[in-house]
Amino acid sequence: MNRPEGVGATAVFVAAGRAFESERDDHLFDDPWAGEFVRSAGWAPTAETMDAASRDMLSTWMAARTKFLDDYVLAAVAGGCRQVVLLGAGLDSRAFRLAWPAPVTVYELDTGDMVEFKSAVLAGATPDTAARVVVPVDLRDDWPAALTGAGFHPDVPTAWILEGLLLYLPEDAVDILMRRLGELSAPGSEIGATVTSVDVDAIRNDPDAFRHGPLGREEWLDLLHWNGPDDPEAWLDGYGWDATAVPTDDLARRYGRTLSAEAAGRPVRPGDRWMVSAVKR
Repeated sequence: MNRPEGVGATAVFVAAGRAFESERDDHLFDDPWAGEFVRSAGWAPTAETMDAASRDMLSTWMAARTKFLDDYVLAAVAGGCRQVVLLGAGLDSRAFRLAWPAPVTVYELDTGDMVEFKSAVLAGATPDTAARVVVPVDLRDDWPAALTGAGFHPDVPTAWILEGLLLYLPEDAVDILMRRLGELSAPGSEIGATVTSVDVDAIRNDPDAFRHGPLGREEWLDLLHWNGPDDPEAWLDGYGWDATAVPTDDLARRYGRTLSAEAAGRPVRPGDRWMVSAVKR
């Protein structure tokens, strides 16, 4: 089994955060696959590989963003979206773990290496209530053609999930992706996304940033590209979407998850700052 490398390794980091939350007695969600993904990738988030503040930041943000996007996509499907598309699906297991309120097809797009690793861990498992379609494709290539070739219907309202994706794309690639996404979205389609306005240069200058995880610090930093908009709602409005953005820290507090004093006191806290939901006009 080939272990995720490069940007694929960030999905292992995310899975670790979901595993941390799933272990809590008061968990906001239960992801039974998360720990297995991390173990299969050969990374152990122990005290030696991740300090307490980094673990706290990871688990807090993953709890908030996962809960937010779970609620978003279930509401979108209940409201009429019959297709869900995970762009850069990574080790997302929503097709399996969510109790879908209506018949839905979940399309998962990611690179061939990531698809191969995930499939090996899943070992032939199938969702109970969703139709799952895996589309191996690099998002730098013609992913709309691959998606439609896999059975996606652009005239059907769709719920899109862009989780932990945009930060790793250059600005021009983000623009192309958003324009393509809009062209494939029927009226009434929705987006759930993580959008960061963190200054990538500031992160590079913070010695505490990205010191822990399945990648070395310089490997992490080499993956960062997009600083993101200061106003996510106005940014999405420019692409034809009516958006609502909520700071991730506010959501975490709403869900009963707060950062420790040590984690909150760090000068630059890498991660997603906004959780966004949007509806196609």
